[in-house]
Amino acid sequence: MANEFEIIPHNQIHDFRLFLVNLLYRTPHVHKDFEICLILDGQIDLLTSGQTYHVPEHSFFVLNPFQPHELKSDSPALILSVQVSPSFFSDTFPQIQSIQLSTQIHSVKGSDACRHLFSMLLKLARSYLQKQEAYELLCAGIINTIFYELLRLNEYHIIPEAERGTYELQQQRIRRISDYINQHYHQKLLLSDIAKELELSLYYLSHFFKANFGISFQDYLARIRSEKARQLLLLTRQSLLDISISAGFSDSKYFNASFKKQYGCTPKEYRRQFKHAQLPDQQISMLTTQEFLSEEAGLILLDQFMIRE
Repeated sequence: MANEFEIIPHNQIHDFRLFLVNLLYRTPHVHKDFEICLILDGQIDLLTSGQTYHVPEHSFFVLNPFQPHELKSDSPALILSVQVSPSFFSDTFPQIQSIQLSTQIHSVKGSDACRHLFSMLLKLARSYLQKQEAYELLCAGIINTIFYELLRLNEYHIIPEAERGTYELQQQRIRRISDYINQHYHQKLLLSDIAKELELSLYYLSHFFKANFGISFQDYLARIRSEKARQLLLLTRQSLLDISISAGFSDSKYFNASFKKQYGCTPKEYRRQFKHAQLPDQQISMLTTQEFLSEEAGLILLDQFMIRE
């Protein structure tokens, strides 16, 4: 599943979602929401726009709607994720639709403004998870304050009105490309297939893909297929040949070369190394290694974190 489009349900507060997750890996994906990720424990690498950003403990970053991104860690990292749709601000600050934030890593050690935002994110999490009377009002106020502070802290670009149509078309294309790869990564898949589907020239799409996803289509697809194969190696007893076919590789030689490039060993060596590994609950359809924490467990961890702080 390549650069998956994530549909975020907003169950309790309209256009807003918050959760704590222990994460090893999250495949490349996009969604229509802003996302703030706060690393409470551990460290991760953020891959976006062709760049890799190291995000240490007690740091946070914000992503734009429709910004392709991937998260990975060598060991489980505890992350607080806050996802807010631009529609949340439609009445109070509709111009946020034209704001594109820069990718920056902010550390709690960086400044008073960073420490204040860090504290506000924790307050939002506790208020949301505790769900005391009228917590929706409290959370809405905190969310607005957080984004107000973010716009003072984080660099951003305002998209001119004359470019809005082009920007929205770009977002639509990113989503359609994501959806198509998501549906066909396990089959023979050429960039020309996507170009035909989107009615674009192959030359244009090749440059569009590299500019927006940060990597060539072939390298990207090989990475996605290798991750699918890795999941199957760990979670099934399928033969290497069957795994190669299920992940969309055309032959075993291509499978071995792509896998070794991604993980530093052959599929056979990887399976032997992790033969007895116990992974957290998976979202297999998302090619993801992450474990979402319940609200009760989240509150306990937040309490421990605040005591530690």
